[in-house]
Amino acid sequence: MRRHVALAPALVATLVILSGCTEAAGPKLDPPAYDPTQLSGGLIYRWPTGTTIAVYVDPTAVSAGVDLAGTTAAGMAAWKAALGGSQFAFRTAATAADADVIVHVSAAPRLVELAGCAEPPTFAGGVTFFCPARDSALTLPLVGGPGTGRVKVDIAINPDATNATNTLRALVTHELGHAVGIGGHSPNALDVMFAQPSVAVPSSRDISTLRWLVRQAIDLRL
Repeated sequence: MRRHVALAPALVATLVILSGCTEAAGPKLDPPAYDPTQLSGGLIYRWPTGTTIAVYVDPTAVSAGVDLAGTTAAGMAAWKAALGGSQFAFRTAATAADADVIVHVSAAPRLVELAGCAEPPTFAGGVTFFCPARDSALTLPLVGGPGTGRVKVDIAINPDATNATNTLRALVTHELGHAVGIGGHSPNALDVMFAQPSVAVPSSRDISTLRWLVRQAIDLRL
């Protein structure tokens, strides 16, 4: 049985309460700075330790002057640096078929199907979507093929919702934070995982929360 949870304004998922874990927890750490499962029903979801996450930035419908590829690369570097390069890494994918995560503007047609999950709600800034079943996220099949690909996470960004305070880089880095496993929002406006981010890099609070998260047992594997 599945239950759909709309996680506003940045994270959308269909989640199943699980009884088992797919990866053992690491040593106990200080508590996270904020609850990274606030929007995921208390579930820990993340990529398995050692994963290199391939990210494809779709250029479709990206307006002139919007550097979606550059801001995504900066966000990837920021989150990798937050862990000192341990636990997971990123690489840029040349095609959607080679990607684990797709980043696109909300005006562009989605390159993947929803794998049977409900259409995610539309939010002003960004939406991070994955479709879980049992203990792992389903692969989101490529629209029109060839093949099914391996995409697990789809990120839609609305550049029109950004401004001098809530910048594109802040928004993209925030959504990538959800994509690596932070299923919650910080109550502190100085954190990139604040619901309406105004900073472009993870704070010490974001970093401590992620470091706690990646050492916990996985309920839902991306």
